[in-house]
Amino acid sequence: MSSFRVLAYLSPLLLGIALPTALAYTSGRPLKHRLIASASVTVGLLALLLLASFGESPRAWFPVAVLLLSLGLFLAGIFLVAESARAPREVCQGLAALTACLLMSTLFWIGPIIRSLAERSSGPDTVYRRITFLMDVNPFFVMAHSIFDTDLLHTPFFYRMGLADYASGTPSWGPSSAGFAVAGLVLAAVATGLRRVLKP
Repeated sequence: MSSFRVLAYLSPLLLGIALPTALAYTSGRPLKHRLIASASVTVGLLALLLLASFGESPRAWFPVAVLLLSLGLFLAGIFLVAESARAPREVCQGLAALTACLLMSTLFWIGPIIRSLAERSSGPDTVYRRITFLMDVNPFFVMAHSIFDTDLLHTPFFYRMGLADYASGTPSWGPSSAGFAVAGLVLAAVATGLRRVLKP
């Protein structure tokens, strides 16, 4: 596996740690400073990915970048909502970082639960929707399937979970990116509303 692909797979976690840290560090400072700090973290990660992409496929950098930007918007929205609710900055930072970790691990902890439910009573359509959704919100799976053309469900590790036995849709970086971006904008609007309501 190339260094670009390894870095791309790890980049959502790196962003999920670095971006909330930048927002927490600039808490209470002018908006301009917060934007600069957040942009510096994101642009730095994207630049590193761009350099690494020349070792494999520079064309794959663009969809990875779009997915990361939209994910960053979503994580920033979570941070801002918690901050607007007057949570301590450490809590805001931890909540955003934990969200990134949960998104990256959906099939690790929810996958076996879905299989168990499927074996009991859930119909094939329900299982299809659940597995597809878990992959659509997982940046790791979105990158693997739609950018690097790798079917992770049939790799030895995930195949042992048995999820490949059920039909599922194929995640795509376009819809997933749009979903993260829209969710991030909604959260930003909620944060703005909370600030106005809770304004001293």
